[in-house]
Amino acid sequence: MITLEESYRRCMELTRSHYENFPVASVLLPAKTRPAISVIYAFARCADDFGDEEPDTVRSLELLAGWRELLYRSRDAPVDHFVFRALHDVIVRFDIPVQWLDNLIMAFERDRTIVRHPTFNDLITYSRLSANPVGRLLLWIHGYRDEERLRMSDGICTALQLANFWQDIGVDRDKGRIYVPLSELAAAGLDETTLYAPNDGRHEELKRRLRSYTMGLFGSGRELPSRLSGRLSLEIALVLAGGIRILDMGTRPGRSLTARPVLGRVNWITEGLRVFTGMWRFPRHDEADPLFQEGARVFGGAERQENREIASSMIRL
Repeated sequence: MITLEESYRRCMELTRSHYENFPVASVLLPAKTRPAISVIYAFARCADDFGDEEPDTVRSLELLAGWRELLYRSRDAPVDHFVFRALHDVIVRFDIPVQWLDNLIMAFERDRTIVRHPTFNDLITYSRLSANPVGRLLLWIHGYRDEERLRMSDGICTALQLANFWQDIGVDRDKGRIYVPLSELAAAGLDETTLYAPNDGRHEELKRRLRSYTMGLFGSGRELPSRLSGRLSLEIALVLAGGIRILDMGTRPGRSLTARPVLGRVNWITEGLRVFTGMWRFPRHDEADPLFQEGARVFGGAERQENREIASSMIRL
């Protein structure tokens, strides 16, 4: 069987070898938790490849089902696979709710069968599987397990997921997927064809709507960095700043929706300096905008009890 040390080493190499818009297991995280976060990333990265890179849907779903089987085997005992040998250790050491990892697999399965989303609520359902478990696992491994912080993390992670969707509109077209809610296309006077037409006033209205809702989600988690301590606080603040920056770039007036914005090294350095010097502030936005308020309510206010019940049920698993 592969050694535990080799398993961790290969997971960390996999993490470093993949470009991501948002930092993963970065040097900002405490050294003692960085290997565990790399293992979680390696688990998700491989599953994502099964879901996204395999051209045949039947084969893709078979691979994901096999990945799930290995996940539950690794919950109970070490498995001779570099990801799951290390994952077993992480699950045991940090008492990880395995359902959160299974949710990631469910999201990749969903991507192979659902390629249109009627409303924002459908994207929220997707993000509960695809994005929110990542933030919850990050907090969980660092010892933060209260519902209030987990809820704020859900807001940030869902907003990051949506910002990524708006960033990849052109890329997803080639995969036959549209993540922009059909209700928002209609509200802006667009449809599945005109979405990709040259930019005009309808596209500007769509960008405004997408940005307002997503900023509401970001806003529901804006206090999370101040509720954390040490290097994790800086990590989350930088992720929040970077996510809003990519949202701004993708929805900037005049920018084509099919042009993919990317945060480069200079962008990250700039955002990092603002975060580290305490100069970064949550951007001003029309918080009276109904779409901003709609996004802000998803993980706060009337929805808080629902999310508390979801979190409690997952912890029991």
